[in-house]
Amino acid sequence: MAEEKEITPQGYKENPDLLPVPAAQRAKGYNALTFTLMMFSMNTCIPMFFLGPIGAGLGMDLWQAIVGAFIGNLAAVIAMYLNGSVGVKYGIPFPVQLRESFGFRGLHIPVLLRGFAGTMWFGIEAWAGSYALTLIVLFGIGMSTTQAIDATFTWLIVALIFYVATFILVMRLGLKGIGKVADWGGPLMLLYFIWLVWFLASTPEFGPNIPNLFISTASYFSLNFLIYLAVQTNWWATVALNISDLSRGINPKKPRAFFTGLFIGIVICQIVGTALGYAAVGLTGTILPQDIILKYAPGGVAIIVGLIFAFLAPWSTDIVANAPPLIDILMATLKLRWKTAVVVAGVIAFFAAPWWAVGAAADYVNYMTSWASNYGILLGPIAGIMIGNYWVTRKRNYDLQKLYTFGPNGNWYKGGWSASSYLTLLITWILCYLIAVPTGQLAWFGGIPWPGGVMWYFAVVISLIVKVLLDRVFKE
Repeated sequence: MAEEKEITPQGYKENPDLLPVPAAQRAKGYNALTFTLMMFSMNTCIPMFFLGPIGAGLGMDLWQAIVGAFIGNLAAVIAMYLNGSVGVKYGIPFPVQLRESFGFRGLHIPVLLRGFAGTMWFGIEAWAGSYALTLIVLFGIGMSTTQAIDATFTWLIVALIFYVATFILVMRLGLKGIGKVADWGGPLMLLYFIWLVWFLASTPEFGPNIPNLFISTASYFSLNFLIYLAVQTNWWATVALNISDLSRGINPKKPRAFFTGLFIGIVICQIVGTALGYAAVGLTGTILPQDIILKYAPGGVAIIVGLIFAFLAPWSTDIVANAPPLIDILMATLKLRWKTAVVVAGVIAFFAAPWWAVGAAADYVNYMTSWASNYGILLGPIAGIMIGNYWVTRKRNYDLQKLYTFGPNGNWYKGGWSASSYLTLLITWILCYLIAVPTGQLAWFGGIPWPGGVMWYFAVVISLIVKVLLDRVFKE
C-alpha cells in the first residue's frame, strides 16, 4: 500500500470527485467477494450471450467457442490487472492516472476516446435493457408472443426513458450505489440462463439439436479463430483503460481481491455466458435472448422473471462499466460534479441507444457486432502506453502530488503534453494499418477503414515497447 499523505491541488481548482479516495474510506472498500460480484454484474449482460453465436457464425463448435472465450478474456484481464493496479495502490481515477502518461493537458484525448467507446456500449446496453422492459409490459397486458415482439420497436423509446431515469437515480449514489447493485445483478441473470438452457436441452422439441452444437468448420489455427479471439478480447478491452475507476474502491490491504474479481468475474463468467448463448441460439434458432425467454420459458412467471433479469443485466453493466468513462469526460474536461455529470450522461445515453437506427432484432445484432469488431485500434495503444509508463518507466512509483500539480512542477512535459505518448500513438496507428492491410484485417465501420481482427493485441504490445523507448529518448 502506498504511503498515505495529504494531497493538495496546486495551481488550479480540482474537481473534488477526482481526488484520491480517502484512506479511511478505502479501508472499508471492496473485498474479494464484493469485487467479484461487481465484475460478474458488469460482465453479465444481454450482448454477452451473442459471443457464442458469433463463434458459431465463424465456424466454431461449442468447445472452440469456450476456448476462445478463455484465451480472449484472459488477455483482456491481464491488461486490466496491469493497468488497474494503479487504482488499487493510489486510489486515483482514470483521468488523473492519465496525467502521468499523457500530461496534464494531454489526458483529454484518451479520455474522449475511451468515453466515446463507452458511450457506444452504453447505448447498446440501454437498448437491450429497454427492449426487455417493453416486452414485460406488453406481455403483462395480454399481448401474444408475436404481437409483443412486433410492437416492442414502437414502444421501446418509452421504456428507454424509464431505463435512463433509474440509471440516474442509482448512479447519483456514487461508488456505494455501484457496489450495492453489483452484489446481485449479474449472478441472478446467469443462474436464470443456466436453468433456461438446461430446460430447453431436456425438452423433446430441442433436445435432438444438441449434436449440432459440436459441428466445426474451422480449426484453432484458422483466421476465423483469430478473429473470434479478437471479438472476445475487444468486449472488455474498453474497461482495461479506466479500470482504476473501479479498482480504486478496493481495500488496499486486500490487493488479491483485484485479480480474483477480474479472473472469476470476467474470464469464468464470460466462458459460461458464451456457452449459454451458443447453446440457447443453437437449440432454438432464435437470436435475441429476450425473445428466447418470451417464446420458450415455461409459463408466465418464468417469462416475467427472466425478462426482469434481462433488464437488470445490461442496466448493471452500464452502471459499472459503460457510464464511468463518459462521466470521466464530463468531470475532467467540462469540470462537472459527479451528480451533475450523471444526469448529463443519462441524457447522452438516451440518444446513443440505437432506437433511431434499429428496427428489428437482426439490425441490432449487426449494429453491435460491427462496433465490437472494429474499435480495438482506438483503445489498444492507450492501454499499452499506460502500462509501459507505470510498470517500466516509473517502476510502479507515482508521485501523487505531481499528479495534482498544474505547471512545470507537475506532470507537465511540453506545455502539459507528453511528446513520447502522442508520438507513440501515431507510430502505433501507422504500424497497425501497415500490418492490417496485407493480412486482410482492414474492415469498414461508419465509412472509415479500421484495422480490426487481432489488431488490439498488436496495438498494445507495439505501443508499450515504443512508449518505453521514447520515454528514454525524451527523458520524460
